[in-house]
Amino acid sequence: MNCLTKTLAALFPAIALLPLSGCASRPDFTINPPASTEWVTVAVKLPPETEVIPMDVLYRSETCRKEVYDNTTESHVTTVRGLNPQLVTLQPHGNSDIRQARIAVYGGGECKWKLSAIRIDIQLKGNIPLASGKHIIPTSYVFGFDDQAYGSGEGSGRKREAHGDITLKTELFPMITYHRDHEVTLKLFGGDPDYLKWSRHYRLYGSRNITINPLLYLTKTVTLTPPNPAPGDLTATYSDGSTGKVKDIYPDYNKLLLMK
Repeated sequence: MNCLTKTLAALFPAIALLPLSGCASRPDFTINPPASTEWVTVAVKLPPETEVIPMDVLYRSETCRKEVYDNTTESHVTTVRGLNPQLVTLQPHGNSDIRQARIAVYGGGECKWKLSAIRIDIQLKGNIPLASGKHIIPTSYVFGFDDQAYGSGEGSGRKREAHGDITLKTELFPMITYHRDHEVTLKLFGGDPDYLKWSRHYRLYGSRNITINPLLYLTKTVTLTPPNPAPGDLTATYSDGSTGKVKDIYPDYNKLLLMK
């Protein structure tokens, strides 16, 4: 791959400890696409004051399977497809604010790796005034190329389907949350992803181009504060000074859209 790529052993320590069957005792996790492979092009057009962190790319193998505990079998062991997580850095596209990478659908090698999922995380830069003293949380987009992918969606919401090339224009608002343990977090809010229309979790079919072109309203910040005293609902304070109680953990996205 024409990108900075490395295995995520630090993030997925269990993978390194589980034996794989069907390959050599030390399977080759190198991605070495055959000449015949298809490619997925990922492009992110960054709004001002944002960055995209290295992309999680997950490959799976039917050839190199791993053993897992299964209490429904007599041996208590079964096998599932082997996992090969990679980190891929999106590269600048010329002098533009676009970051881009090409991902091989067929990863090749003895294990015949095949693309299973991609996760793309964008966030506000840590050196801007709004981020001072806050823990920055990325906003995720998850794209599955099979029915397993990341399973839970990695916080990106309910799974929805898309066919062919896809372009997403999420409208994002800075969301500051004050926690009862005194931590302050900052993330880009694009609606409650548990609602399908605001989900960023896709099962893709035949998609070879993924474009993310978010719209950021940097001055339309919403702040969430905990109840004092607890328990109770969070309070959302919007950029126009209005407030409202928050059910669960998300402010009123429709109200934010009216303020843009």
